[in-house]
Amino acid sequence: MARGKASGTPAQDDAARSAVAVDDLPDHLFRWSDAVGRRLSREMRALAPAELAAIGGRRARLLQMIPAKGMRVTDLAHRAGVTKQAIGQLVDALEGMGLVRSAPSSSDRRVRWVTRTPAGDAVVDRALALIAEAEDRLRREVGARRYDAMLATMRELGRDVTW
Repeated sequence: MARGKASGTPAQDDAARSAVAVDDLPDHLFRWSDAVGRRLSREMRALAPAELAAIGGRRARLLQMIPAKGMRVTDLAHRAGVTKQAIGQLVDALEGMGLVRSAPSSSDRRVRWVTRTPAGDAVVDRALALIAEAEDRLRREVGARRYDAMLATMRELGRDVTW
C-alpha cells in the first residue's frame, strides 16, 4: 500500500483517510508498526496478572529468547540486539527473581551460560498464553482473514531478522 492510500471498502478508505488527516505525523510503516506494538503492550497490561506485570515486558521477552537448553550471554545479547553488558544486567535481575540460573559453561569456564528455571518456564508459558489472548482480541477486531494476511506479511518481511 502506498503512503496515504487506503485499500478496502469505501467506508474503510474514508475512515483510514480521516484517521491520518487528524494529525501531521508521517504515514509510514515505522509509525504503524510502533503503534501496533504499543497497542499489544496495552492489551497485555490489561490481561496480565500483577505477578506477571511485575516482571516487566523486557524481562519477559528476554525469558522467551532463552532456549530450553540454555544459551551463552554473548549469544543472547546478539539475539536481543543489545550489548553483553545490558543482557548481563537483565540476566542478573531475572536471576534475582529466581527465573533464570547462570553459571560458567562446563566446556569453557570463561563463558556465562544462562538457563531458565522451572519458574522461568512457567512465566514464559503464561506470557505466551497472554500474547495469544491479546492477538486473538485484535484478530476478532479486524477479522481473521485480514489479521492472518497481516501476520503472514509481517513474517515474510521479517524473515531475515530473527531473535
